[in-house]
Amino acid sequence: MKYPNTKKLIVEKALDYFSNNGYAGASIRQIARAVGIRESAIYNHFKSKEEIFLAILSEFKPRSLSEKIMSDDLLDELDNPEKFLQDFAKRLIEYWNTPKERKFIRLLLMEQFTKIGSLELSVSDYINELRGISKLIFSEMIKNNIAKKYDPEILAEQFTAPLFLIRTEHLAKDDKIDFEKVSVMVKKHVNFFWNSIKL
Repeated sequence: MKYPNTKKLIVEKALDYFSNNGYAGASIRQIARAVGIRESAIYNHFKSKEEIFLAILSEFKPRSLSEKIMSDDLLDELDNPEKFLQDFAKRLIEYWNTPKERKFIRLLLMEQFTKIGSLELSVSDYINELRGISKLIFSEMIKNNIAKKYDPEILAEQFTAPLFLIRTEHLAKDDKIDFEKVSVMVKKHVNFFWNSIKL
């Protein structure tokens, strides 16, 4: 009999191993031991290590960011664009600082361009949604004469790239981080960016 909690635990422990040792460096035996089941019992839930890995990736679908970050109360702040951008970036960085997200970005950076089954991992797949959301925001700001008339795609790139760099530099470690320092960096970036594009 398959127990959903066991399956979930397998995925959680596998993420721990994959994010520390890479795909090749983690074994079914290690994962089973961490879960507290026999190695053979893993196969009641997953056919292979590859299937476990793909289950992890499906949890971090590239199209889920807007659900996690955007909300009606945040959208209500669009009348105050600087506050909106500050709160948007703050929510984004807080989300990226969750333990699962920190493990996932480490795994993604480690395994970028690795082909697992028919899937090739790419950081671009996971940042494209953020770029798309940002492009839409800046398009609206330009249309409403809030921001200078630059190409919204370039603005999205200029806004998101430093945030993603902060993520990879500071939020991809297991170590304790100085999140206050990271928050200040994000705030300074948004402040500089907004002062560069505002009318």
